[in-house]
Amino acid sequence: MAGSYYGDDVVLVGNSTNARDLSESFGQDNLKISVLTALFVMVILLFTFKSAGLPVLLVLTIQGSIWINFSFPYLTGTNLFFLSYLVVSSIQMGATIDYAIVITNRYMELKNYYKDRKQAAVEALSQSFPTILTSGSVMSVAGFLIAEISTDATIGSVGLALGRGTVTSIILVMTVLPQMLMLGDVIIEKTAITLNRNRKQRFHNGVMRVDGHLRGHVSGFVDGEFKGVLRGSVDALIESKYQELELEDEEESRHAEK
Repeated sequence: MAGSYYGDDVVLVGNSTNARDLSESFGQDNLKISVLTALFVMVILLFTFKSAGLPVLLVLTIQGSIWINFSFPYLTGTNLFFLSYLVVSSIQMGATIDYAIVITNRYMELKNYYKDRKQAAVEALSQSFPTILTSGSVMSVAGFLIAEISTDATIGSVGLALGRGTVTSIILVMTVLPQMLMLGDVIIEKTAITLNRNRKQRFHNGVMRVDGHLRGHVSGFVDGEFKGVLRGSVDALIESKYQELELEDEEESRHAEK
């Protein structure tokens, strides 16, 4: 309309032009933020759990909650301020990934104790429930209060999306994640990263002298500094200090005893 009156020498300023510029850059910015956030979280989890497959399962769970969270405006036919998507998607990934870490950490510890994945997942869920519920409730209530109290539509949109996203993350972490850990346990074990991976061996019915760190199954689970002789079936990762490992088969050990 201004061009029809003043020709091509029209310069538009104000909130409308700012909003249009931001809206046009939303797609590119959203892709960068989503990819970089997921990538950095996966790198941190990789060093934390020393497994290449486990970070993927955790990020998929939280990213799934983000997608579900922002599907509500579309399903309900309500408008969503695009900055809310950019801000909340980053906060939700960074803040609620802690809930997934708590359950996963408990599961990895209890799995070696119970020797049963389902029982370990149930116990991990039971132990983590108070922590996740307390932390998640605080964040979700804060988000909903901001949405109700704030008179600014932009700030209210961010608060509503944050509160709804936190509740969604809690639900998925408490229901979907334990199932993913049990089903993906093989992937977690196969992609585990250890510096001495090539020194993992399996010995049947023999005698092994160890002076170093032993972690594995010796008619039960062993994890600690060990110095002595192991007799029987050994399936463990051995980090020997002096490379003094000897293996004698059952017949040789019997002759030695005689």
